[in-house]
Amino acid sequence: MPRRSKGPHLWWREQKGRAGVWIIKDNGRQTSTGCGASELASAEKFLAEYIAAKWSPPSRESKLARISCADVLQIYCREHAPTTRSLDHILYLATSINEFWGDKTLADIRGQTCRDYVAWRCAQGVSDQTARRDLDCFRSAIKYYHAEYGPLDAVPQITLPAKGPSRQRWLTRSEAARLLWAARRTPHVARFILIGLYTGTRSKAALRLRWVPSLDAGWFDLEHGVLYRKGSDETDSNKRRPPARIHDKLMPYLKHWYRKDAEKGLIDVCHYHGSYIKKLRRSWRAIREAAGLDKSVTPHVLRHTCVTWLLQAGVPTWEVAGFVGMSEELVRETYGHHSPDFQNNAATSKLKKS
Repeated sequence: MPRRSKGPHLWWREQKGRAGVWIIKDNGRQTSTGCGASELASAEKFLAEYIAAKWSPPSRESKLARISCADVLQIYCREHAPTTRSLDHILYLATSINEFWGDKTLADIRGQTCRDYVAWRCAQGVSDQTARRDLDCFRSAIKYYHAEYGPLDAVPQITLPAKGPSRQRWLTRSEAARLLWAARRTPHVARFILIGLYTGTRSKAALRLRWVPSLDAGWFDLEHGVLYRKGSDETDSNKRRPPARIHDKLMPYLKHWYRKDAEKGLIDVCHYHGSYIKKLRRSWRAIREAAGLDKSVTPHVLRHTCVTWLLQAGVPTWEVAGFVGMSEELVRETYGHHSPDFQNNAATSKLKKS
């Protein structure tokens, strides 16, 4: 019996006397992406466009053994992913998922094949939590297919590896001061750090903030003292981005930065020589090392720090949740022990003698 095709997927091809290139293998046919070794993201985008151009929806089917995992992924990436704020991330995850599951059907999804996938991904040098995110995306794709093209005879159960412990790394005041001192000659990073510490805004949203109202990004309303974390045309996904009052300690910095940027006609709050910054990479790493901090201090740690400092100052959990854009349950369960009122009644109660 011939082996079932994996569907279109990326493959690295070495070329004698020339630089290698990412190609698309599709049922015996090879198509060059024109992308080199360091251009994997571009190659993945080329693959997504290739799939979109050749793909046609399958007929309605309910039997798992007749439904290709590759078709389920293609439907999800083509129909649902573009409606989210995570299109690039979903396409990135789908590449690895399709490489392993693309030649299988939904009937092949069992606990053991899921564990095999985790082992396969870990052998590539990623963590089991990365594999967990892959499988969670695959599970969402199956649910989408079931809702739009089903109903399936049975919805396959994806077995996920155990969830890792939540990251609770936060900065002490001394560590935050060292980080800011190290960033004193790198203005865009210094701005990012202060915004993170005093608003708890997620990194991506913080880097997109502007001085003026926007359709696709948040902005600071200095006149009314309000931070809007999303543009007027943006909708929330699973990431909450509520408005928040601007912290009193942040406001003087913002007014100073605004005056400097207004003179130059700049609208992005965090910018590098006037250009919008998509992601901090080498600059963050260099400043972290200069501050003598370890790799656990990622940009997201600024969000953890903001929540922790607010709780340590005695701000109620419900108010902290609204200020940073988290659920109160998450604030209470993950950070609640930092509050001076944490289990105070239990610890000070007078127990009756039996």
